[in-house]
Amino acid sequence: MEDDIRIRGIGPAQRNLLIEMYDRFAPLGGALGLPPRWEEPRRDWIDGALCEELNLGAFSPGGAAVGHCFLVADKTSSGELAIFVHQQYRRRGVATALVKAMLKWGGVEGLRRVWTLTGPENTAALRLQEKFGFRPISIAPDGIELEVHLPAACPAPEMHRPACMA
Repeated sequence: MEDDIRIRGIGPAQRNLLIEMYDRFAPLGGALGLPPRWEEPRRDWIDGALCEELNLGAFSPGGAAVGHCFLVADKTSSGELAIFVHQQYRRRGVATALVKAMLKWGGVEGLRRVWTLTGPENTAALRLQEKFGFRPISIAPDGIELEVHLPAACPAPEMHRPACMA
């Protein structure tokens, strides 16, 4: 990854930075309908994502959001991974850095299984997930579900834990 891109925990305070990124994101509605094409549903989706405990952002030297990764808890020790990198910052290691940090953070928080749903045409995402040990568990025409099992991790310094927006 480029040395000038910074990965850090985020929350509602970074909402406007994410709105700016997603408003310039392409393709809107591409990854299984995400991020949503229309402004109001996209804002609602961003707000919902920021309510999740595990949220990371990738930021340019100027402070603009260029990537976003979050985990949506679905069981006590399981969560769904979502990752988005602005088209101008793809193929620079941003997604790799985000996923690596998120899997580490998820392990520290006690997650033992992380899964994701990816469109079958998204070969870049599938290669990235395979690189981190994700394996397909379900294949359908509209998406491939993959999972990885995380080892137990030692506690690490706490990352930012956002409070859900009211």
